[in-house]
Amino acid sequence: MDELDPTALGAQRVLAVGAHPDDAEFYAGGTLARFADAGAHVSLVVCTGGGRGGRGLEDPVAARAEEQAVAGAIVPFHERDNLGRVDGELVNDDALRERLVFHLRRVRPDIVVTHDPRLLFAPVRNRFRLSHSDHRAAGQGLLDSVYPRAPSPNFFPEQLVDLGVVPWFPREVWLMDTAEPNARVDVSKTFERKLDALRAHASQNLDDSLVRAARSIGPSEEWVRLVLRRGEWRS
Repeated sequence: MDELDPTALGAQRVLAVGAHPDDAEFYAGGTLARFADAGAHVSLVVCTGGGRGGRGLEDPVAARAEEQAVAGAIVPFHERDNLGRVDGELVNDDALRERLVFHLRRVRPDIVVTHDPRLLFAPVRNRFRLSHSDHRAAGQGLLDSVYPRAPSPNFFPEQLVDLGVVPWFPREVWLMDTAEPNARVDVSKTFERKLDALRAHASQNLDDSLVRAARSIGPSEEWVRLVLRRGEWRS
């Protein structure tokens, strides 16, 4: 398995797309923090409001948005957006792809981070965990947006005219939340920051469950690294 050093890649812009508040922090928080420490502009798009997460919350979407703001400042994410889709009902439809294409064209990321849409289940020590349907929809929607949609002016051409964005094709896609990694990032230098970001998601961290789960995995994050084009980074 390849060992990756985010500080040595020279990425100027990174876009992370997660299904729910806390997904990017849990699966990729240490790596995204390392990109930020190396000077990259790190953006986050969350597809759903996370309204089915937590227990006994009067307004779970509002509560999770507040938690995301705190966690985002810790990583840090330099900008954040939530697409407002319903938790548990995310599908890879044209509306999702249109929004993701817009963010790809607006941010113009060198590296895009999202869920591995192939994941149905994964072994965890002596048991299995099942993947959330929203994770698969977010990952597939992002891949379908990266290609063929975002680089082609024939998809959503009104964005180019009305919103002032340009076609874009990132250099790499990194898939988190995967059972088939081909690369690993050592996040020991940013691990405590990752744990602090997870603590900020208090409604999801009951009995310190998120933090304990992250500690059980350890200060390493695994990826499927897809190199889409080589050569010099574009500005």
